[in-house]
Amino acid sequence: MKRTGWFIFFLILAASCLDDPDCFQLNNNYLGVSFYVMGSGGADTLKATEIVLSGASVVYADTATSVSLPLNYTTTNTDIIITRADGSKDTLNVTYNAQMQYVSEDCGSRYILGGLAVTEHSFDSIRLVSDVPTKSGGTNIAVYRCPQITTMGLSLQQLYISGTTTQSATTRSTEFNSITADFSGEKLYVDKTASTLYLPVDLNTEKSSYTFDFADDFGLKETVRKLVVNYKIHNVERYKQCGTQKFIDSLYIDKTQTTFDTAAIALDSDGDSLSTIQDPAVVNVKLLRCPETNLTQVVFRRPNTTTTRAIYIKGITMNYSDDVLYAGDTTTTVKLPLNPDATTTVFQVEYTTATNTTTVVTTIAVNYTVTFDTLFPGCGVQNIYSDLTTATNASANVEVLTTNDVKFPAVTNIAVEVD
Repeated sequence: MKRTGWFIFFLILAASCLDDPDCFQLNNNYLGVSFYVMGSGGADTLKATEIVLSGASVVYADTATSVSLPLNYTTTNTDIIITRADGSKDTLNVTYNAQMQYVSEDCGSRYILGGLAVTEHSFDSIRLVSDVPTKSGGTNIAVYRCPQITTMGLSLQQLYISGTTTQSATTRSTEFNSITADFSGEKLYVDKTASTLYLPVDLNTEKSSYTFDFADDFGLKETVRKLVVNYKIHNVERYKQCGTQKFIDSLYIDKTQTTFDTAAIALDSDGDSLSTIQDPAVVNVKLLRCPETNLTQVVFRRPNTTTTRAIYIKGITMNYSDDVLYAGDTTTTVKLPLNPDATTTVFQVEYTTATNTTTVVTTIAVNYTVTFDTLFPGCGVQNIYSDLTTATNASANVEVLTTNDVKFPAVTNIAVEVD
């Protein structure tokens, strides 16, 4: 307690000099600790709730790949206890030399630390990088932990049609009711929204099955989808400190049981398959949603302008379905599905406006060309819609724009002038 009191006193004394730029951070009493996973070459993330230095508690609710900790320069050793978010603790004891040096009448004295050494620790492995503490930043000690090959990364992606012959994909944020690891019954991502997922794998058998229950439309008409992956498990002692561990490679999708539009093993920047589960986890699997190729977008706007105008929609009906779309919505644009079994579609839009409460009915009737193509292997043959034109039975206030090919995400193909 006495040592802690002196440490706090000197910290306050040092802080009193901060108004003078020449006296800023005189003491090199910061210990830089960086975290890594053995064999990965990449940084590890520390998830800590508290770090205690020689009895002085420091609240540290944060995640980081490195920390900079103030050493007690009124003594020659500091004990560090790190409490992680999962409740586990790690300890680190360091010793060092501390020499007081007079600076000036304004700044007083400073402490110069050196000869840093680790006398005790509970980590899997450490390496002393530099024995001279710093004024801020830098790495003195590298901490390594044994890899834990337990987690597979997945990316949810939407396939896009940006033209009749050009395709792309992008990560898509998706809302879940839950994801169930079938081998354990554990429910994950309950009522969560995510675009990248990290799921546990079954280490007792070379197969893992998952049930995805989507809260939005990622699963299209079937909101429950299955993913089944197979792999090889190897029992290997790669690192002496870690003993014999399980490592997983040769990951592949069981397409006979997987019910996503398309699922594939991800590739790295060199084009190589990411079929080995790693720590830290990487995206091993891509789950892709096929594009909806028949959605045309309609914009409502003021006559002879490009200024949009919101309308209150009582309902939009189609000549090939009993569905009623957008009933009760107030909007400036709508996305309407073209008839996949014809080359013309007729929509009836019933609406009012803020200034005209009389119900107006506008007929949107369009002709188009339909071709068939396999843009994405997992999606099979799809209808591609292009060359939209206004049909003769369309209302006079309906215009097909120069952008007359249907794409996904939908682009504005049709404009309706609203008084």
